[in-house]
Amino acid sequence: MADAEKARRIYDKWAAHYDARVSRPWEDALRADLFGRARGDVLELGVGTGATFAHYPATLSSLRGLDISEGMLDLARAKAASLPFPVYLQVGDFQTLPFPTASFDTVASSLALCGIPDPGRLFAEIRRVLRPGGLLLAMEHVRPPNPLVGAMSDIGDPIYHQFVGCHLNRRTPELLRSAGYAVTILNRRFLNAVLTLVAVPHAGNS
Repeated sequence: MADAEKARRIYDKWAAHYDARVSRPWEDALRADLFGRARGDVLELGVGTGATFAHYPATLSSLRGLDISEGMLDLARAKAASLPFPVYLQVGDFQTLPFPTASFDTVASSLALCGIPDPGRLFAEIRRVLRPGGLLLAMEHVRPPNPLVGAMSDIGDPIYHQFVGCHLNRRTPELLRSAGYAVTILNRRFLNAVLTLVAVPHAGNS
């Protein structure tokens, strides 16, 4: 799809300098708390350069990483070599997940859900590939709840999406609840525009 091709071009271009641009101590602290909750067989969406790898428990059964950018995955492969569990990395547009039903105990994402064109479709796919009792762990930037800052994010969103490939004003927790998940917000930072959450599909949704 066109959005996937645009994202691939953006992140292939950024790959070599991505870690230096986005590494912030407060974000690393959020990731450490969030991804430390992962368990079993894990699927990470938008795995990028592997910035989350250091935060996963050593007890994982496996980690499969999916990303649109081959350039980002080239860097992730070097980091994956030292991990104490099997890691499988592949290029893919994760609007539709190329995995069997009930394949994973945890689906994880760090600042990747905001660029998906159809969130409802992806959240249904995540629910499909999770095993019963599985978790979605996500760190996301969302539309700020402050009315003025939220309005500013609405105004800036078209330009930000054009150049970065994701949305400033996505209401991810609300979208997950509408898609049949129970959502718990763990932490909020940066004017409440960045948050971490745990989402669990309601029993009976499929």
